[in-house]
Amino acid sequence: MPADRKPRRRVPWRRRSRRPLSVRARILTAVLVTTALGMIGAGGASYLIARDQTLDSIRSSLLQENEEINTVAVLAGRGETGRTIKGPGDLLWAAIKSSVPDPNEAIFGLVNGQIEWVPSSDEPSQKSLEDDLELVAAAAAVKPDEPIRLQRISTAGHPDIAFISVPVQVKGSPDLGHYVAAVDVRLAFEPVVRTHLTYAAVCLVALLAIGIVGHQVAGRLLSPLRSLRQTAQRITETDLSDRIPEDQLASRDEVADLGRTMNAMLDRLSASFDNQRQMLDDAGHELKTPITIVRGHLELVDPTDPSDVVETRDLAIEELDRMQRLVDEILMLAKARRPDFVRPEPVVVADLLAGVVDKVATLGDRHWLVEASADEVVHLDPQRITQALIQLVANALRFTDTGAVIAVGGRVYGPEVRLWVRDEGVGIAPEDQRRIFERFGRGPNPSGTEPNRSDDGAGLGLAIVEAIAVAHHGRVTLASQVGAGSTFTLCLPTLGSATLGSPTPGSPTLGLPKETA
Repeated sequence: MPADRKPRRRVPWRRRSRRPLSVRARILTAVLVTTALGMIGAGGASYLIARDQTLDSIRSSLLQENEEINTVAVLAGRGETGRTIKGPGDLLWAAIKSSVPDPNEAIFGLVNGQIEWVPSSDEPSQKSLEDDLELVAAAAAVKPDEPIRLQRISTAGHPDIAFISVPVQVKGSPDLGHYVAAVDVRLAFEPVVRTHLTYAAVCLVALLAIGIVGHQVAGRLLSPLRSLRQTAQRITETDLSDRIPEDQLASRDEVADLGRTMNAMLDRLSASFDNQRQMLDDAGHELKTPITIVRGHLELVDPTDPSDVVETRDLAIEELDRMQRLVDEILMLAKARRPDFVRPEPVVVADLLAGVVDKVATLGDRHWLVEASADEVVHLDPQRITQALIQLVANALRFTDTGAVIAVGGRVYGPEVRLWVRDEGVGIAPEDQRRIFERFGRGPNPSGTEPNRSDDGAGLGLAIVEAIAVAHHGRVTLASQVGAGSTFTLCLPTLGSATLGSPTPGSPTLGLPKETA
């Protein structure tokens, strides 16, 4: 390398990125390639079988000619040929005179290496095999002591010739004759080749038809996937309203099932986001009130007045406690969708109910009852179920008078266990029975007036109860009559199964809105 030339850095060659084939193209390619390979395999096998059959036919036909000359020799010995046999030429004449070879065959007799006899034919041939000097020489070269066998040669005029040459000698004659039967193998194969060329043309037409039909069918089958991609592209963080059109999901195949599953997933996501937004709005609204109260009192407090300071401090602590309870309940609802929210274990129904009554007996002066119980063992989370039942009891306390009955019970009905809390309080109006299970939803006050935020609780208690039931693959039912009381029932599968029994007759089934974890 010259000293004044600087070495040049070699840039590695990079293959240009190509756009990958679409699913439709890959499916169509796979179908066409598989079909083509099948057709080629079938055609190749058919050709090989036909070729072998043709060769067997040629071999049988030529060896049959050997039998013909032997038969003529026998007849000549009996004097039945109609001609005196003086030499090989006479015997060859007797054998060839009635022969009618096929267009691709030739039969002729040689005497001392020269053609002596050929069959008479009214149809002139393009180029007869007997005119092929190389064939004549090869046939004349067969010695009398050689075994009769099928031979194949290639000449300038005929690429592939199969023939037999039978030496013929007559006692008392010095001449040597040869009875020759030959077949042009290439011409014998022509029907086979034409048939398979026709087969190839039909296959090409069939592949073209399969390609056209397959392109249309694949496009129709994959249209839900295109709609799925387009729908996914249109979806944003704030707009989950797009769906795959139902007219593209009319079939019952896997692709349509995928589209329906995608629509259902979008429905769940949309409901979850709506619930989250609503929950954040409600939580913000609920937290705004205690914050405003605390801020207002802190701004107006007289720091020189000890009693005012103490009063303001107590009020602030009370509001902060309420905020803490609200935050804890919101966190509880957020955790309710986690797979580890409940930890089922074997529990005796009677022991569970007895424990709940022991815990709530000191909450108020009521007539506590365990009106039904069961000794069966069920699988559930005792802590969460106890929490739900205590919450229902706390609600019953708010809506019953001193000395009123609050009953706790439980029964196993086949694959389902039902745990309930019944009270003889004011009851719940039908129009409020749905609302009280909503987050931050409150029923009327015990006095019958509308709820207000100064009441104890943020309106999340029953939502938490329902979340616990749903986490157990169960549900909550409510039966209530104004002035007669209410019965809240937890309906849970006995083995943690998602297969549930029928709701209690006459009791509405209330479920949580669908949302994701």
